[in-house]
Amino acid sequence: MAEKINYFLFSFLLLVSQGVAQGLPAVKIRKISIAEDKITVVTTLPKILKEASGLYIDKQGNFWSHNDDRYSFLYCFDSTGTILKTVYLNHPNKGWEDLAHDENNNVYIGAFGNNRNDRKDLTIYKIKSPDSITSKVTMGETIKYQYSDQVSFPPAEANRNYDADALIAFQDSLYIFTKNRTKPFTGFTRVYQLPQQHGEYEAELVDSIFVGSGPMMEHWITGADMSPDKKTLVLLGHEKLWVINNFKGSKFSTGSLSEITLPDFTHKAGVSFYGNNIIYIVDEKEFEILGGNLYRIDISRYKN
Repeated sequence: MAEKINYFLFSFLLLVSQGVAQGLPAVKIRKISIAEDKITVVTTLPKILKEASGLYIDKQGNFWSHNDDRYSFLYCFDSTGTILKTVYLNHPNKGWEDLAHDENNNVYIGAFGNNRNDRKDLTIYKIKSPDSITSKVTMGETIKYQYSDQVSFPPAEANRNYDADALIAFQDSLYIFTKNRTKPFTGFTRVYQLPQQHGEYEAELVDSIFVGSGPMMEHWITGADMSPDKKTLVLLGHEKLWVINNFKGSKFSTGSLSEITLPDFTHKAGVSFYGNNIIYIVDEKEFEILGGNLYRIDISRYKN
């Protein structure tokens, strides 16, 4: 869920759950700060996408996004910010946070925003790629779930790691990356696995990735995507990217991790690959002066 926060004023987890220990980085995190000229502002987002919260690039190279907690529409726009198409998804927009896609031309909408860690109706909607939808209204298959290790709603502050803004489809599964709200902050994003088919499930805790010791808002995971060649995972934060490659299977914590600090702190909320080295990012419009853009970055130089 979008958070109305003034970003200028924010000044070894030993949990084992269902036999899965918290993952540790396989190597020391490589930290890099990139200059403003390494990021291209492609365009201003359409005004309707004030709370842009996910990003998908279709086969024609057009961009799809949606708002967080307002309007059940997916919006298609081009590199000039012109809206080309809208698709109405006949499901409530409750905490729509991310878009993911698989190799079978399906798109997944993660309706799992859970700021208070007390939500019991966590859902992912599955539709065919919206660029192929001819009607203006569509229904999605529903994938409903709860976290397999959550027993309290909400849990104690030390275990509030059940919010999520990030989703990918990889191999035959969906993977959710949590937005860590623990106090004290532990620095781990948990990785939960789900089937890609309609049904009701317990999301299994399969991995955990250490992304930094804080501050919390600098190490929140707000989006994710996997490269087309399945060799690079990107996690997004408000002012950071985590580029992970050389991982074994779906155990992402075994990979080499580079932390990229971006020039500006904005509410970045959606990321998508275009090819194996180019990523695009969208951020929310804040205070009418911050964000609300589509960005382009070449990450080839940041891979280990």
